[in-house]
Amino acid sequence: MTMVKEGKNSEKQGGYERAIKYMGIFGGTQSFSILLGIIKNKFAAKLIGASGLGMIAMYNRTLQMLCDSTNLSLSFSAIRRIAGAYEEGNEEALRHWIKVLRSWAFLTAIAGVIVSVLLTPLLGEWNFEGNDYYTSRFYFLSPVVGFMAITASELAILKGVQRLYKVAMYTLWSSLFGLVISVPFYYFMGIAGIFPSIFLVSLSQMVMLLAYSLPIYRYRIAPFSRKILGDGLEMVKFGMGYIFAAMMGSGSMWFVCKMLHDIGNSITVGIYSTSYFLLMLLPGVLFAAIDSDFYPRLSALAKDRAATNRLINEQADVQLLIQAPILIAYSVALPVLVPLFYDAEFMTAVPMTQIAMFGMLVRTMTYPMSYLPLAHGNSKVYMLQEGIYDLLFALFVILGYKYGGLLGVGLSMAAVLLADWFIVYVITNRKYSFCFEKSVYVNFILQAAVFVAMVATMRLMPTGLGYWATGAIYFLMSVLLSFYLLSKKMSYVDRLLNRIKRILRW
Repeated sequence: MTMVKEGKNSEKQGGYERAIKYMGIFGGTQSFSILLGIIKNKFAAKLIGASGLGMIAMYNRTLQMLCDSTNLSLSFSAIRRIAGAYEEGNEEALRHWIKVLRSWAFLTAIAGVIVSVLLTPLLGEWNFEGNDYYTSRFYFLSPVVGFMAITASELAILKGVQRLYKVAMYTLWSSLFGLVISVPFYYFMGIAGIFPSIFLVSLSQMVMLLAYSLPIYRYRIAPFSRKILGDGLEMVKFGMGYIFAAMMGSGSMWFVCKMLHDIGNSITVGIYSTSYFLLMLLPGVLFAAIDSDFYPRLSALAKDRAATNRLINEQADVQLLIQAPILIAYSVALPVLVPLFYDAEFMTAVPMTQIAMFGMLVRTMTYPMSYLPLAHGNSKVYMLQEGIYDLLFALFVILGYKYGGLLGVGLSMAAVLLADWFIVYVITNRKYSFCFEKSVYVNFILQAAVFVAMVATMRLMPTGLGYWATGAIYFLMSVLLSFYLLSKKMSYVDRLLNRIKRILRW
């Protein structure tokens, strides 16, 4: 009996330690990528000005839209098959599904290039009012859509077979290459340097990923094989569901911006957009490990309900206890970060963002369990979850602004993320028998109490010495609480705490 219990405890500790390890790795690489992106934008702003930055955004957004529309989200849907075969140790099935993914990716890459070429006149009219020079650049950049499709498929392979170190290295090197390649073009060619830099950065990313993946699995495709194409149809259907969910999200955001403009004005939309960006920036970094490590593992264990329950509880608990102190520090620091990222006129976004940030604390529990339908290949359930959230988001935010102004928007965003947790939990509980452990609820209540007290206090205090001292106290409380709670789950945290105690006694 004791041996079994110890085995389970060590397994649990290993799960927590792995979650923290990859959260640190991918959070760190994501942070470094963001830093390099900021440096790159600073150089671009100096060398090609605001109009150049706008043009880069226009081309990149359009190319990403073309890629998303033609690649059928195969890279996302294929991870489930690849991770499952890898976990089972079935090398033949693994190589087969890699071949299926690469074959379909090859076809979607060609389709993406063709669609880009055919739509170039329309894209030029839409983006640049028919300007011949800028329109013709879409012809030059059309291969980028193909590069992006191949890149996404190779990244999915590395994630599926858990070559996560290579994924992290790719994230770092691709960001660095983006900076090193782009800046010289901006310096020597000005705005004209945008087009070769986008082309070469995308090409270098594809080549880099192939250099990582080909030594592991040789590039073999059969794009005209009936069996290969037939086996990939399930992935295509699943990917279409994911695309539809993304479209609903984009549509919801567009509707919210339009309604806020109609009810308020363009300044209202600008403040809301700023707040939304700040809200998603840090959690986006902290959730980076979910797609790279957690989702492939969850997909591989999807048939084992006990294992998936344990994995989701571990991931949610780690995300909560690691993110809570960071979210508190981030919220307290917003009065400094907003002028740094934007301008002093955007300071009105601070109160609503601090309030809405409570929703991101809730999301630490929602996000891991929301992947269960994807791990089981149930795109309809996933679309239902996302569709309900998108509808509620639009409704809550618009009503929040109408009756409470910008602070009402902050409360509404927090409320909709809380409602989303409840809806996702009900769906996953009934469909997949998922439930949170009692300890996760207790940990959330404790950290949520500290967070709510912090927000309430910060709203009553003007920025000054008292503000920063109080914020530091709440941050320290959250850190100590997380350390204590993690020490119950992880041996090396407990050892670290004992060492600190000995130092303090000395």
